[in-house]
Amino acid sequence: MPKTNWIFRFSSLSVVGLFLLLAGAAFAPGAAAQTEFSVTKCPDYTPPVRFEIDCSHVKDPATQAACRPFLENQACKVFPAYRKITGIRMEDFCKTYQYVIYDQNNWPHKEGHAGGLTGKCHTDYEAQVSVLMKWPNSSFGPYDVHEILHGYQPALGRRLPDEHVLFTSSMTEATRLIGDEKTYEWRMTRMKEESQNLEKEFQEGKVKPQSQCKAANTLFDEQLYLKDIRVVYQYYEWLLRHPEEENENPQARFNRMFDAVSKGEARKFMAEHGCNVF
Repeated sequence: MPKTNWIFRFSSLSVVGLFLLLAGAAFAPGAAAQTEFSVTKCPDYTPPVRFEIDCSHVKDPATQAACRPFLENQACKVFPAYRKITGIRMEDFCKTYQYVIYDQNNWPHKEGHAGGLTGKCHTDYEAQVSVLMKWPNSSFGPYDVHEILHGYQPALGRRLPDEHVLFTSSMTEATRLIGDEKTYEWRMTRMKEESQNLEKEFQEGKVKPQSQCKAANTLFDEQLYLKDIRVVYQYYEWLLRHPEEENENPQARFNRMFDAVSKGEARKFMAEHGCNVF
C-alpha cells in the first residue's frame, strides 16, 4: 500500500548531484543531493500533475542519476500520451504522482509484486525495471508505460474484470505516441505472436474455464488493435460515457464495450471463446 508519511533521506552533495542541480533538476526545498526531485514543467507544456521521485533507496550514484531522465519522460512524454489515449483527467484525483525507487535487495513488497506496485497516485518500483530499463533495440531513455497505467484505472470504476484489462493495446499505443519507434515495432511483433499463440491455446482446449473471459478479452483487444490502432481510444471513450453501475457485472460491462467498438463482432467472438457474459 502507498505510504502516507515520508521520511526523506539525502546523501551529501556529489559531483553527479552538482551536475544535476546545475542542469536544472527540481529538488525539494532544502535538499542537498540528487536522490529526490520533481518535474512541474516540460519544454512545451506544464503538466497539471506534479511528478516526484524518491531515489534515496538506491545506492549506486549512476542509478540515482538515471532517476531524473526517467521522471522527465514520465511527466513530459508518457503522461500526455495516456491523457490523449484515455481522455482521463488524472489531476481530478491526483495532484501529485510519486515514484519511489528501490534496489532489488531492499524491495519492500515480497509477495506477488515483482518489481512494481501502484496505489493511489503512487508507484513503488525496482530500479532494474524502471529507471534502468532498456527497451529492445531502442535508444530512447528510461520510461514506464505499465505501472502508471494502473494510476488511471480509478476513473474506470471500482471494479474491473481484470487488473490488466486493456493493457496490451494501451501500452503499445503509448509507446507509439511518445516516439519510441523501435520499441513500438517490437511490441507489435510480440502482440502478433502472442495473439496467435493464445488463439492456438483456445483451439487446443488449453485455456481453463475460469480463465477464458480474461483471455478472450486480451485476445480480442489484441486482434482489434492490430486491425486498427484507433480502437484503443474508443475503448476509453465508451467506458467514460458508460460509468459503472451498482451491482453491475464488471465483465459484462467490458464485453459490451468491446461489442460496441467492434460494431457487434464481440458477441460471437466471446461466445466462441467461452465468455458469453453481456
